[in-house]
Parts: sequence; structure tokens; C-alpha cells
Amino acid sequence: MAVVVAIHGPSGSGKTTLIEQLTSRLVSRGVKIGVIKHTHKGFSLDQHGKDSQRFWESGAQAVLAAGPQELFLRQRSAWSHLSELLGLLPQELDCVFIEGFTRSVAAIDIPVAVQVEIAQEGVRLNGQALRGDLASAAVEAAVMGHLNHDRVAVASRAGHHGRR
Repeated sequence: MAVVVAIHGPSGSGKTTLIEQLTSRLVSRGVKIGVIKHTHKGFSLDQHGKDSQRFWESGAQAVLAAGPQELFLRQRSAWSHLSELLGLLPQELDCVFIEGFTRSVAAIDIPVAVQVEIAQEGVRLNGQALRGDLASAAVEAAVMGHLNHDRVAVASRAGHHGRR
């Protein structure tokens, strides 16, 4: 299972910037990243007038556009649990950042490995206050610590089973 990192804070507090920095840093270390972002308003990644938008506007339940290096799935669907959204992401991800979803994160049955709270008073990592300029490096270290722990545990289990 991917390391889940929940990042909370008011609009404009720097959540997106932090996730962007962390994604760049971790991807450069070979970590596969996913992000789930909460939005309170409607939105569309589609472009007006394009075929995929036209299919959607005509009432399609789901539209999947696939190119050589990426795909885009848009579907009419209500979700009730954050775990449903996590289940939509590829299984091979090493780390998933969850931006927002404050109430949902508190209620999920999936362990959140790292909690980041951004407020006017500063940044808190798993309840501990940090200087804002150290947040990216501290969260990166926490994620890598969890990933290394998980990899050692998997290797240990694999080695244990192989001796039988």
C-alpha cells in the first residue's frame, strides 16, 4: 500500500506549492506519486469544443481520452468515502498526497502515515511544529522513512517465505 500523506490548510496557505515541491523531489528519487485534490467547486479538465467534451455534454456517463503518454477519465459519479477515491488510483504508486478532505481523512480506515497542517501560525508535521522553510525537506524525509521501512518489511517477509 502507498504511503498516504494528508495535507490540510486554508485556501492560499501553500498546500499545492508544498505538494508540487515534494512531488518533484520524490520523483527525482524514483518514487511514484499520486495526488487526490479536493475541490469545493465544479471544474473541468476538458476543453470546450473538443470531442471528449462534446461526448460529455451529450450525456455520456464516462469519457476516457487516451494518448500515447497519458489518459484522462471523466465520469459522472458521486463518492461517499475517500477510500473509494484512493481505490481509483494505480496500485503501483509509492506515495499518495491528499490535499484537503480534512473531515474525510479523519474518518477513513486507511492509515495516514504523514499528517501536515499548514496554518498562519506555521506548519505542523504529525503534530510537531516546523519552520515553514523546512517543511518540504521534513515531509520528504518522513515519506522516505516510511517507504524504506515498508521495503525492508516486504523484503524480510519475502526472504522468510523463501526459506521454507
